[in-house]
Amino acid sequence: MRPLSRFLVAGLGLGLLLVLGVVSAQAAATLTQHIDPPEANVGDEVTVTFSVQNGSGANIRLPNVDGLQLAGTSTQTNFTIINGSMSSAVSQVFTIVPTRTGTFTIPAFDVPLQDGGVLHSQPMTLKVVAGGAPSSPNGSAPSGLGPVMMPPAMANPSNGNAADLSNPNITPPVESDGRPARVFMLITPKTTDAYVGETVPLRIEFFIRMDVIAQQDSLPTMKGSDFLMNDLSVRPGEDDLTLMNEPYHRETWITALSAPRNGDFPLQMVRDTYWTKGSNGVFTDPLGNFFGPRPQLAHGNIPSNQLTMHVHALPDEGRPADFTGAIGQFKASGNATPTAVNVGDPVYLDFSVSGEGNFDHVRSPALTPDPAWKSYVASSKVEYADESRTQGNKTFHQAIIPQKNGNLPLPNASFSYFDSTQKKYVTIPIPLPLVTVSGTSVPTAATAPAGADNSTPATASSTTDLNPNRLELGSLQADFVPAYRQPWFWLVQGGALLLLVIGALGVWISSRRGQDRTGTERALRQRTLRELEEAMSDAVNRQDAPAFFFAARQAVQLQWGARWNLPPEAVTLPLIAARDPQAAETLGPLFAQADEVIYSGLNAGNLNLAEWELHVREELLQLQAA
Repeated sequence: MRPLSRFLVAGLGLGLLLVLGVVSAQAAATLTQHIDPPEANVGDEVTVTFSVQNGSGANIRLPNVDGLQLAGTSTQTNFTIINGSMSSAVSQVFTIVPTRTGTFTIPAFDVPLQDGGVLHSQPMTLKVVAGGAPSSPNGSAPSGLGPVMMPPAMANPSNGNAADLSNPNITPPVESDGRPARVFMLITPKTTDAYVGETVPLRIEFFIRMDVIAQQDSLPTMKGSDFLMNDLSVRPGEDDLTLMNEPYHRETWITALSAPRNGDFPLQMVRDTYWTKGSNGVFTDPLGNFFGPRPQLAHGNIPSNQLTMHVHALPDEGRPADFTGAIGQFKASGNATPTAVNVGDPVYLDFSVSGEGNFDHVRSPALTPDPAWKSYVASSKVEYADESRTQGNKTFHQAIIPQKNGNLPLPNASFSYFDSTQKKYVTIPIPLPLVTVSGTSVPTAATAPAGADNSTPATASSTTDLNPNRLELGSLQADFVPAYRQPWFWLVQGGALLLLVIGALGVWISSRRGQDRTGTERALRQRTLRELEEAMSDAVNRQDAPAFFFAARQAVQLQWGARWNLPPEAVTLPLIAARDPQAAETLGPLFAQADEVIYSGLNAGNLNLAEWELHVREELLQLQAA
């Protein structure tokens, strides 16, 4: 044998011995576990990690614990060779989210290995407290709400064409090999009989057979454009179950849909760009069995079951005038504070509408027009109690101002909705307390003085008795001494001159003092104006509409008050309209918007505060130039 051939054979033999030595040097399988953090708030994410060293095909399933919701899983694999000894570690990380307070224990369980061995885990304890604002596992819960709880399984719709999720024996589709489908999707609306604009809760379930390795980066989408649907959370709820003796992993979303028009429409969803991985077991690589089977990729658009939604138009008969499109089952209540005010002071109405339905169409309860009260736009806030956003409580805060004194009843308040179960309109009257109003009523029209009759003009009294001119002069006295020669004449002239000098001196001193006082007042006004302008800019940066309009109106009042020599608080829009109608047309929108924002408590919303600030500054510059 040639030396080169001998060298190649020796090299192959040495490599084979190295591989065999490495394989034989593997240590026994062990299990380590870790929970981080061991204490968390409601809604926080907690990771539970299990690592299997030197084990093959470990099948780890985290036991279900009431109060702990599984939010996701991930797997990592590492190989190391140190001094000829190879070790492998497969780590499976579970992300869980506590939904309530308490001390929870993840019990011990067995971890079977592919080679027939079994590893044993140890119990782990997690303490959950109520500190901090909880959030949902998908990160979509509104701030300040509790954890999002999955609603119970929905009953079978009345027309019987949707799956019944209350029955655990869900039958999956069957593939050509007789086994249940590797992947399938199931949608279940609460009902398939609805009204236009009604929100119908919808459960979406995606099933993946356990022997299929899945990698998915898309969300289910509605097929067609007949329905509107709430956004889906990026991270679904996850659990495991068995169907037709096959283990499945299930991903679940809870949402809601509505139809914008009436008719019968097909309802179906599809999940696109889904990749499934199988194995064919055919290899040419001699080391293929060492590294595992080669994956086989397959792409598919997975459709759901198809249903038919029957959508009815809302009836015209019996529709209340204040109906705004709310459909469902609701309760409404209200209150007013304070119940004793002065004329012109606001009374705040607080309404609450709770129940189940389309809260996007729930508006503030309607008030009957009443000349004794001036009302402003209500602000609203909604808190949802479920992931479909169909159960919750919506509150409204509204300011109204009395225009006269006395014991005034508040305007009648009511809330109307369409009850989809009883198929009729419902109006809920909302009782409000009596308000005691003090002070002077706002005048509505000019009145005649008491006792005067507008129809009878006043007549001047006259007399017909006239005294005749006096014809007799009486006795006369002659005086030929000129007045300037009289002593009293010069005394009078000197006194008048002295008074003139004293008056001139007083005017000069007063003018100097007036100049000093005017300069001081001008400096104070300029400093106050700068502070108000800074307050406006700060409010624009913070998007604080009430603070902006409060400062803007004070700045305008300050400038116009200085122009007319009036206190700033005396400058009102009616006064500006009486003295300068052209200025009133320019400043009217500012005063009206300021009243609406300050009394209603509205924040920036759709208001462009930067544009308002520019407008106010232009008006102030014009005043300074004048």
